Amino acid sequence: MHPLPGYWSCYCLLLLFSLGVQGSLGAPSAAPEQVHLSYPVYRCGSAQGWSRRFRFRALKNGAHWSPRLAVFGDLGADNPKALPRLRRDTQQGMYDAVLHVGDFAYNLDQDNARVGDRFMRLIEPVAASLPYMTCPGNHEERYNFSNYKARFSMPGDNEGLWYSWDLGPAHIISFSTEVYFFLHYGRHLVQRQFRWLESDLQKANKNRAARPWIITMGHRPMYCSNADLDDCTRHESKVRKGLQGKLYGLEDLFYKYGVDLQLWAHEHSYERLWPIYNYQVFNGSREMPYTNPRGPVHIITGSAGCEERLTPFAVFPRPWSAVRVKEYGYTRLHILNGTHIHIQQVSDDQDGKIVDDVWVVRPLFGRRMYL
Repeated sequence: MHPLPGYWSCYCLLLLFSLGVQGSLGAPSAAPEQVHLSYPVYRCGSAQGWSRRFRFRALKNGAHWSPRLAVFGDLGADNPKALPRLRRDTQQGMYDAVLHVGDFAYNLDQDNARVGDRFMRLIEPVAASLPYMTCPGNHEERYNFSNYKARFSMPGDNEGLWYSWDLGPAHIISFSTEVYFFLHYGRHLVQRQFRWLESDLQKANKNRAARPWIITMGHRPMYCSNADLDDCTRHESKVRKGLQGKLYGLEDLFYKYGVDLQLWAHEHSYERLWPIYNYQVFNGSREMPYTNPRGPVHIITGSAGCEERLTPFAVFPRPWSAVRVKEYGYTRLHILNGTHIHIQQVSDDQDGKIVDDVWVVRPLFGRRMYL
């Protein structure tokens, strides 16, 4: 588990150091030293050129504060509908961090990676001001996810494919759904990630008194009611049930260890599910379905905007689907405290209107694990 503030500040200065020696012939290799920040502004560069100045606010330490996050996936360099509002939100200090749930630029490697460069410049006003936390999607696959790995430095030692970190009263786990689909890069990655996930979930459950919420983020959802042939429209999805329908499936694992909230993208739409396990609805009660739910809550938020446009839904919603929105937008996630999480969906098609609004409530007492 990695405290983000130290990681964030160190990464900025490592970049500054590396740029400073670029172009010096025969420059000796040396580890950075005397690393420090002054308040409140920073810039990156060298004598050959400097970035503009950026501001950032370090994350608070400990569990007793209320993080506010912007959450979305599937944001492209073309048609990035949500980006102007996200920039304004960031400039107004509305968020403490961003969760980008896979699929960047379309694609980072395209045109000899120039599309990736253009995308990174587009998100700079957000990503230079807030921790910009990521997970890989299917559009990052080329050359064994090399562009993703090179551009985003995440905690841990798995090249950003899977990692976890603590944020206020929550433990957040980012993982790769893509290891189940691009097996030519190594079937062993499925097993390695699964074992890492189980170990991390065990540790997180032992720490529930300090950080009661466990939140996961992965690109391809286990469930969806879109009108396509993606993995989530199939009863035995690879992410949910595993390889060959039985090896390293994630639904049983996440259910066993009481994951509270699962964040997904991939489908270019927004969908909120009732608390669910194995296609069965496990609402807390008829009147208050998200108060002490008996299964995880799934949110699919992949409508930030790309050239592939929005994804239609099947005509009839599934019985486990609570809300479906086919509009461009993104999600606001407020982890208020150890018992309350507030989820809102912002519509860019309706000029920032909140089109979904729900609270997930879990009392601190009692067992968090569902099994």
